[in-house]
Amino acid sequence: MSDATRTIAVIDGNSLMHRAFHAIRQPMNAPDGRSTNALFGFFNMFIKMVDTFHPDGVICAFDKGKPRVRMEMLPQYKAQRPPMDPALHEQFPMVKDLLRTLDVPVAELEGWEGDDILGTLARRGEAAGYEMLLFTGDRDMYQLSTEHVKIVSTQKGVSEVMIMDPATVEDLYHGITPELVPDFYGLKGDTSDNIPGVPGIGPKKAAALIVQYGSLDEVIAHADEVKGKMGENLRAHIDDALLSRRVATIRTDAPIDLDLSDARFPTFDPAEVARAFSALGFTGMTTRLVRLAGSDAVAAANEALGAGTTPSATAELPAPLAGDDAVAALEAALSAGAWVGCAVDDDRAEGALFGLSHVLWCATDEKVMRVEGDAADALLARLFREGRVVSGDVKALLHVVCPADSSEPAAVDPHEVDPARIFDVAVAAYLLDSERSSFELPELGEAFLTEPLPAPTDELPTAALDAVCALRLMGVLRERLEKDGSAGLFDDMEMPLLPVLAQMERAGLGVDTSVLAAQSAELGGEIAGMVEKIHAAAGEKFNIDSPMQLSHVLFDVLGLPTYGLKRTKRGYYSTNAKVLADLAAEHEIVADVLEYRERSKIKSTYLDALPALVRGDGRIHTTLNQTVTATGRLSSSDPNLQNIPTRSELGHRVRQAFTVPEGHVFLACDYSQIELRLLAHLSGDEHLIAAFCEGADFHAATAARVFGVAIDEVTPQLRSRAKAVNFGIVYGQQAFGLASSLKIGRAEAQEMIDRYFAAYPGVRAFLDEAVRVAHERGYAETLYGRKRHIREFQQRNRQLVAFGERTAMNHPMQGTAADIIKLAMVQVERRLHEEGLASKLVLQIHDELDLEVPESEVEAVSALVRETMEGVVTLSVPLVAEVSYGANWAEAK
Repeated sequence: MSDATRTIAVIDGNSLMHRAFHAIRQPMNAPDGRSTNALFGFFNMFIKMVDTFHPDGVICAFDKGKPRVRMEMLPQYKAQRPPMDPALHEQFPMVKDLLRTLDVPVAELEGWEGDDILGTLARRGEAAGYEMLLFTGDRDMYQLSTEHVKIVSTQKGVSEVMIMDPATVEDLYHGITPELVPDFYGLKGDTSDNIPGVPGIGPKKAAALIVQYGSLDEVIAHADEVKGKMGENLRAHIDDALLSRRVATIRTDAPIDLDLSDARFPTFDPAEVARAFSALGFTGMTTRLVRLAGSDAVAAANEALGAGTTPSATAELPAPLAGDDAVAALEAALSAGAWVGCAVDDDRAEGALFGLSHVLWCATDEKVMRVEGDAADALLARLFREGRVVSGDVKALLHVVCPADSSEPAAVDPHEVDPARIFDVAVAAYLLDSERSSFELPELGEAFLTEPLPAPTDELPTAALDAVCALRLMGVLRERLEKDGSAGLFDDMEMPLLPVLAQMERAGLGVDTSVLAAQSAELGGEIAGMVEKIHAAAGEKFNIDSPMQLSHVLFDVLGLPTYGLKRTKRGYYSTNAKVLADLAAEHEIVADVLEYRERSKIKSTYLDALPALVRGDGRIHTTLNQTVTATGRLSSSDPNLQNIPTRSELGHRVRQAFTVPEGHVFLACDYSQIELRLLAHLSGDEHLIAAFCEGADFHAATAARVFGVAIDEVTPQLRSRAKAVNFGIVYGQQAFGLASSLKIGRAEAQEMIDRYFAAYPGVRAFLDEAVRVAHERGYAETLYGRKRHIREFQQRNRQLVAFGERTAMNHPMQGTAADIIKLAMVQVERRLHEEGLASKLVLQIHDELDLEVPESEVEAVSALVRETMEGVVTLSVPLVAEVSYGANWAEAK
């Protein structure tokens, strides 16, 4: 190959290390304790890059010292950036050492940024006839793009990339060509680097102006023609725009001493690379890196490390077994008690009446199996009854043989599923970090597996890889759960709950569609009347659902006060719920708009949407999710039944449509003040414990202590204030929050909080200690050891840290309440089954369990549910559960 057609890749080391550090959230450490998560992400990207683009040379550039050149122009350049996280900081020297081991030149220059080194090398390489690839996450680099310089832009995390050439840059920025990118930044600025630009000009306006006039200089020359506020801003900030352009322009004249013809890849010593990477515990990655230099290199690496210490080049996945061979292999796995990774490839799920294929894919340690049609269902049912099943979504898999629609026959009863023989990979990852952005198999594989899976093929489609991925993930996640102290939650709470949720989803809720239709018509009439009233008050017709038009009417036409309100990106004042709630007390039209919004939402979300969700059994089946909330609570979706407003008359109306069959009642049992009771137990405050143990009115008892009056002198107003403080404290609410919820001054709210803590000193001590411990560990914990990692503590922004501290105060109560009701659900379901009762659990909402109960069982089930819920755990205060029932959901509450 002639030198002229060589491809050289230049990596923006700082950009990719930052991206990798924030993309790979779970802690990873070398045997000596140093963090390695950014290294893991960085070299994963590196391997992907070499595999995809096959460059002949690789160079990596880093920033060095303060960016002198730009700081001289703009002293505040990058000044707002917080200091680097120490766990990332310590990985920079390591990444440079590892790159040198890979024989990849590291380019740095005192006082210069990596961007300028990339710019310089790009232009040098292009002039010498090379194809140049620049790897970065920074969009300002797009200005370097030409026919021979392409920007490989990392998008989400570091795994997805977009290849930017002049045409794609122009598409992305609506007509801005690469050479105009600095002009574009001159107008719009760049908050991440503290580049000011022109106030009030965002990306769309900046692009439109530059395309209209041709360049920033021309925009400035025609500044007098630009109308309105934007023109004023532009004329007042010409210097800022020119300076911003200079700062955003990447230099291509860095005096870097590096000969591009020396950049060759791969030229590393495989033995040395194997030793360096396996010393960090990156076994699978070591093999992948060494393999970049060919099969001889793999043999040399294995020899250097001594056979057996590193996997040799991984064999591709075996060809799948089908038909009788697959069945025989699964029989063998069943009798050996082996775990089987499972996934279903089913186009029936997309609503096709007769699916073309219904395939069960299974994976054991050595084999991949494919079973089709009825045989697939029969085998899956056996696996659930007798085998050990691991999957990315065990409940969805169970619904293949136990459909959510109870008019379809079930081959497996969820009671037959032994929780010790199922492993849900997403739930395991959720317990390790409940705030991961995704619990899908590909993302979990990327995060936890050192060996990547091959790309899907016709022979091994995505579902086959999902089965393999789930099985491989199980070992890693099981080990992590043990190490994290979360294995008990997984084995004793989450897996036993999973079949209970499947059972509840199959039971579903009865709904009377004629009630929904009548309510929809009635509400439609009310909404039409409200629209007329709002239009009359505004003096003009407008679209109430358009935030922009509503803002115009309220603030421009009617002149409502805008003091302290934020403008949206499009320049109008926000009309979000909080803004309107604050204005509603003073202005009737705003109160009407809020009421209109609530009615429209109820009509579209529930009354009009629910009938379409009724299945063949005439019932509605929500999905209960174990991996959605950060707190450990369950969530509900398709439809979300936890979101129907509880206290409003409208929510009450919707609940009337949820009915039960003739001869049954809808029974609700909910915990009374569970979080406050947990606060008393966890804080050990004697006065709080006494208030609950005496069985008196708890909020009145608090009012008496906080306001210093006798219990019989507590007025309803004092009691409701004490109630607001009680619940506010549980949520870590500060004076500001309490003041706005009680509509009182901040000083008065602060005084109430101070009096509360004086009355219950144990609570103050407990909350302070919860915050201290969470800062120290980086997470808060429930009574059962459910962890919530608090990332906000790593931020410099005081408001974010304060949010993290409120989380640290609240998680022990809210998370423990979630744990307790999960345990209660498992026990209630087991007792209903053991005692042969026909009653069914149908829904769980926060602290409440809902059941459908034959009238003949009401007494027995009321006692069973109450006793079970109250007896799940013994605290220093009694747990109280209250039962109520009626002919439908509304009457039961």
